[in-house]
Amino acid sequence: MNYFDPYRTELQLVFSEAKRRIAHFPEPFNESGLAYLRKFDVFERESSKNYICYLLPYWINESATIPIDQCRMLSLSNVFSMLYYFLQDDVMDETPAAWKEQLALAHLFHIELEAILRELFAANSPFWSYRQRYVNEWASAVVHEDKHDYFMTDIVRVAKKASPLKLASTGVLLLAGQPEKIANVEELVDYSLVLLQMADDLTDWEDDLTEGNYNCLLSMIHAKRQSVHPLLTKEVESYIYDRGLMTEYCNRSKEVLSFLGNGEIDNAPLLSFSQFTYEGIASFTNRVEQTRRTLLSGGLDYILSNFQIK
Repeated sequence: MNYFDPYRTELQLVFSEAKRRIAHFPEPFNESGLAYLRKFDVFERESSKNYICYLLPYWINESATIPIDQCRMLSLSNVFSMLYYFLQDDVMDETPAAWKEQLALAHLFHIELEAILRELFAANSPFWSYRQRYVNEWASAVVHEDKHDYFMTDIVRVAKKASPLKLASTGVLLLAGQPEKIANVEELVDYSLVLLQMADDLTDWEDDLTEGNYNCLLSMIHAKRQSVHPLLTKEVESYIYDRGLMTEYCNRSKEVLSFLGNGEIDNAPLLSFSQFTYEGIASFTNRVEQTRRTLLSGGLDYILSNFQIK
């Protein structure tokens, strides 16, 4: 994985520093904070591997070349930003009884994020204006994605729930004195995040259906069905395994990947990561379609063998 392996040692330093800072939280938040970090620690066996979050500043720095310690700090800031926003998502999905400790821990993560960013950027830096915009994009996407059905109407807005992640790439470019590249890199990151969301939604559709969460795959099904009745698990499975939906879904992901490959900014690690993400969708699609063709062929063979013309 050339989007990860060259940066393995750096990420060990980043996660070690994150653990050190969290260990100094007041009790019981030091223990609960470390436990929450383990869910996303790239070096933990069963963790969620949020590669783009940790690695984005390193990928962008392949051409910007800011000092490695600044790059490391931006990666660390994205770790704390990730923890903060994931806890916000958790709170949105939980009952109020569970909010107290989660919200308190989230604010401790946020304080660390603020401290790191203030070390890197002066109060009059344009960085803070970008930060405000990314937070605004996140807030709007969280509230409106299901109402406006972004996957079918404005696909790039699917990525806006992860907009704060772009603080790392924008931070690198500002520190490198290359602000003219920010808009193109933002677009590149957005489309990479769309592809990642499509892959996640393919994996999580059952949970999202149960919990009523917005999901790109379910959005495509809703656009096709002519029914006001709630979507059922068996109906989704029928679209995936019997009605050829995955071919269309995969083709959509390929269009997103093509945009990344034809962008004005060429970033090999980010493109490699996006290619890997697309291949996961394509591999699942190929397996589904191969099984479907085999079953159809088997059914035809059965009909021909049992109903031969005499």
